Amino acid sequence: MYKGKNIVIILFVIIVTGGAACKKWVDVDAPLQVNEKTVFNNEQGFRDVLNGVYLKMGDSTLYGRALSYGLVSLLGRSYDTIPATAKNLFTQGVQYNFQDPEVKAVMANIWKGMYQCIANLNYALSNAESKREVFSSESSYNAIKGEALGLRAFLYFDLVRLFAPAPVVDANSATIPYITQLSHYGSEALPTSAVIDSCIDNLNTALTLLPVGDVTGSSLTNYGVQGLLARIYLYKGDLVNARTYAMQLINSKAIPLYITNPTLSTSGDFIFQKEQLFSLNANQNLLRSYLKYMLGGTSPIGLNPASQTALFVTGGGSANDWRKTFVDSVGGTKGSLKIPTKLTGNTQYYNNFHVLPLIRITEMYYIAAECANTSQDSATTIALMDTVRRHRGLLNYTITPTSGVTRDSLSKEIAKEYQKEFLGEGQAFYYFKRKNTPFNKLPYPKLPVVPGASYVFIKPE
Repeated sequence: MYKGKNIVIILFVIIVTGGAACKKWVDVDAPLQVNEKTVFNNEQGFRDVLNGVYLKMGDSTLYGRALSYGLVSLLGRSYDTIPATAKNLFTQGVQYNFQDPEVKAVMANIWKGMYQCIANLNYALSNAESKREVFSSESSYNAIKGEALGLRAFLYFDLVRLFAPAPVVDANSATIPYITQLSHYGSEALPTSAVIDSCIDNLNTALTLLPVGDVTGSSLTNYGVQGLLARIYLYKGDLVNARTYAMQLINSKAIPLYITNPTLSTSGDFIFQKEQLFSLNANQNLLRSYLKYMLGGTSPIGLNPASQTALFVTGGGSANDWRKTFVDSVGGTKGSLKIPTKLTGNTQYYNNFHVLPLIRITEMYYIAAECANTSQDSATTIALMDTVRRHRGLLNYTITPTSGVTRDSLSKEIAKEYQKEFLGEGQAFYYFKRKNTPFNKLPYPKLPVVPGASYVFIKPE
């Protein structure tokens, strides 16, 4: 994964103590092998540190696999075909067997990698304050600081979404440490509500620093911060603010929906690149090796054709849905079409890189629709959902506010849209967790979970 040509990765030691204490705090040692005067003696050094964070986020242990089409997509039921001969990680992961050693190892790497990224950002932020004179302008300083604050909030929010109960279950128990500066001392864990509020504070500051108008989805911009605020407020249960930020982005028309199907043109843009509020750029060859690890080999996993029809066609859908495009396994045994084409990329279109979506504009429509539906505003809910449908090759819903439609039926439509739109991207898992969906209500009941299954990831020992 890459962002830019000159990458500097600052190394940190993340020490997680054993036993019960690890659930309360982590130690973050001072950076190693870094000449502070060299790295931060000019503006480019700060940019290189941010690029290093994007690079780490694209690692296979984070959004390059585990937090996209990997473990979280298994948990979010993006796949219904998990052969018994598949890798142990996949057969146990889809069952929510968080006690399995391999599943726990993936979770430990997520924990470690996220805090490494946060340590890099904290180091950059502390130096930005003390070395403002190296920046070429006030706007450059603001842009670097705003992006770093936004990225830190993004990472902390995903940490709390993974390693803490959803707020509807428990928002007040201590969950994860929220570290904002380097220290040799342990940092106490904060309640989920406090972590979320701290993320919101950082994002509000970032909004005042990042310029409006930058639609570069491959870095965290003002629009990406607005989208993240909508996502966080929805998770928190603050529907007023969630709807405000979602509609603010929708009405701005800064990131429009596709009008025609890009998959039918020569572009092959199955990922809808121009609709990204925030994404990572992945090296095509490196990503392909990641994909082959999971979606290739002699026992490929995926979504079988019957399930594709049930998801995309049955109940008001259509075989013409632009998202219903699948291929054979990646680099492995050929068989029925089970792998979402968008995961394979298109080298010609992407110029040897592939986009890993993190926040899409379509999610803003779903957030606003859910908020409207909760307020029993079925007309607005249907209108928002129809807008997305029309930009995915579908006709409007036949249901209307006067046809006896219920809030529950619209909720089911929203849930189905999360499955279709974010197939292989991980967001469906967070949807199910936020709703505290009973495990026997997850899609594809033929994939049972283990007794005592939980949505809460296990912190490393």
